[in-house]
Amino acid sequence: SGASRGIGRAIALALADATCVNRDKVSDESSSSILSSQHLHMVLMARSASSLQETADMVKQRCGNGDAIVTTTCHEMDLANIDNLPQNVEKILEPLANENYNSCLLINNAGSLGPLGKVTSICDEESPTEALRRWKDTIDFNVTSSLWLTSQFAKATSHVPHVRVINISSLCAIDPFPTMSLYCAGKAARDMFHAVLAKEHAQQTDGEGTTPSTSNPAQFKVLNYAPGACSTEMTDILADSADLDVGLQQFFSTSRDKKQLVRPDDTAAKLVGLLMKDEFESGSHVDYWDV
Repeated sequence: SGASRGIGRAIALALADATCVNRDKVSDESSSSILSSQHLHMVLMARSASSLQETADMVKQRCGNGDAIVTTTCHEMDLANIDNLPQNVEKILEPLANENYNSCLLINNAGSLGPLGKVTSICDEESPTEALRRWKDTIDFNVTSSLWLTSQFAKATSHVPHVRVINISSLCAIDPFPTMSLYCAGKAARDMFHAVLAKEHAQQTDGEGTTPSTSNPAQFKVLNYAPGACSTEMTDILADSADLDVGLQQFFSTSRDKKQLVRPDDTAAKLVGLLMKDEFESGSHVDYWDV
């Protein structure tokens, strides 16, 4: 999700590289990897149809004009539209029931910054009703839609031999950033939800309680991946925001001006490297700087 720009687009291109540009290496050295297949069908989701098509075109360019090793399907959808979310997600996942996939991968990336400010003054310039609506819209997009997408994907892929779920997390999920409370809360909620999902898939119920599963838990793995402070539109907003904590605003502004922010291509390549090695602990939180 969120494949029309920034980190989401970079991950799509990195996956294309792993399948197309490095297909010989993937086949020879990573046969047990989720990316070991020499054919990848990529489902791209975002709100902008034109930007999604740009991503799809870039993927095609990465793979050359020969045999279609990577194919793409674009779905224009607004994950913030909770009323239409069930049918939108169902439409995307429906093909899984009719195809015999050996492996499936979800990159749960879409999200927004939301309103900034101290907890006691977020949206103070607006009426209480309007402020509450903005709070709800932020949580709906960053939390509700994200958790629903993961839950439905996990259900739809229950018959698939190898499944990986990647939640694009943040340092904000584990470290409180002043004036970014709603964003931090959303990232923390997503991390815990995905950690619980990982634990549930590593266990089974035998009627008397929950015991370790005798099946191979490596068939279904979950990762909370924090991509680092990346050079994206979101960090541009933080660098220029008058509502952000002064210290944080100076950090983002200085890091941007000195070009010290992580490039989306670099963090995407590191994530794909983690997927190819497939050695991460399911449910863990891994930061760009930890690898």
